[in-house]
Amino acid sequence: MDQSDLTARLQSLIDDLEIRRVMHEYAARVDQRDWDALRLVLADDLEVNYHNGRTIVTGGDEVVDYIRSNTAHLAWQHHNVSPYAVDVDGDRASGRTYLISHQVVAEDPTNVLMMVATYDCEFARVDDTWRLRRMVHTIKVANFQPIGTQPASVTIPPAVSH
Repeated sequence: MDQSDLTARLQSLIDDLEIRRVMHEYAARVDQRDWDALRLVLADDLEVNYHNGRTIVTGGDEVVDYIRSNTAHLAWQHHNVSPYAVDVDGDRASGRTYLISHQVVAEDPTNVLMMVATYDCEFARVDDTWRLRRMVHTIKVANFQPIGTQPASVTIPPAVSH
């Protein structure tokens, strides 16, 4: 393997890791309500299709404002994301991220919203930094569950029960 092949392979690995980090940063900053840090991973011309096509938001600032206003009622939320299938083509990339999210509404802390969804994304390298450029959020399952209940046939160890 010559130096140029090695350099190309190394750049491919770096791009893959940086794109995956964008999705992890997106989730972490939403959960932490760190709106300035969230904005750093979003392209200015970002377009997001939320909630199975019911809401389309365009622009990095507008997406931050949308998320901020639509999560203000939550006591907390936790996005567990698993980026898959990152494909890089120069300064553009695409990928799919699987999401499991738990959210608790401040006015009803006895129930948790559990959501399973996917993010189908496009990314762009802007000033040597990968940014989220397009995202389609597709909900597969979403339901409220009472906190602290368990099926009768399941035994929860004392160390993790409340």
